[in-house]
Amino acid sequence: MIFDEQDLVKTLKKIDCFEAIGYAILAEGATAAAAATAGMAATSLAMTVVGTGFTAMQQAQQGQTANAFAQRNALIQNRNATIAQQNAEFNAQLKEREDRRRRAGQAAGLQASGIEIYEGTNLIAMATQEWTDDMNAQLIRRGGTIESQNLQQQAGITSAQGTASQKAGYTAAGASLLTGAGQGGMDYAKFKQSGVIA
Repeated sequence: MIFDEQDLVKTLKKIDCFEAIGYAILAEGATAAAAATAGMAATSLAMTVVGTGFTAMQQAQQGQTANAFAQRNALIQNRNATIAQQNAEFNAQLKEREDRRRRAGQAAGLQASGIEIYEGTNLIAMATQEWTDDMNAQLIRRGGTIESQNLQQQAGITSAQGTASQKAGYTAAGASLLTGAGQGGMDYAKFKQSGVIA
């Protein structure tokens, strides 16, 4: 095919037209790519914010849950302290009753055999036995009191640990929020500087 001047002009016009169309497509694609990049940047920022909020909420909730369990355990320990004291008192009263019954049986046996129990050595032996029995009952009560106090102290420690766990959860949540806000701010500045976000 031989080109004459007119054919050459027509072909060049077609090339110009195709070139213009190509540039238009490239420009439109660049705009679409920029929009897609901006959308991805916005999504990234949103995910940072949402993730930070979720993490902070979860940390605060964990602290509250730990505190709730600790307070419940402290309540149980305080109840156990009361029960320990009551059990000790009950056992001490049983011991006193049993000891009185035993001493009364001994006195009745000695009197039946004609021995005078309220004079001399027998009186000292009976008084010593009564004192020993009383000390044993007091030891039972003291053991209950010590156990009760230990449980109450443990309840105080457990409660304090729960409160500390809750405060730690809130502190961690605050730190996560600050870290996430800082990261989001840096990402935003980076996207804005690179022209991804207007």
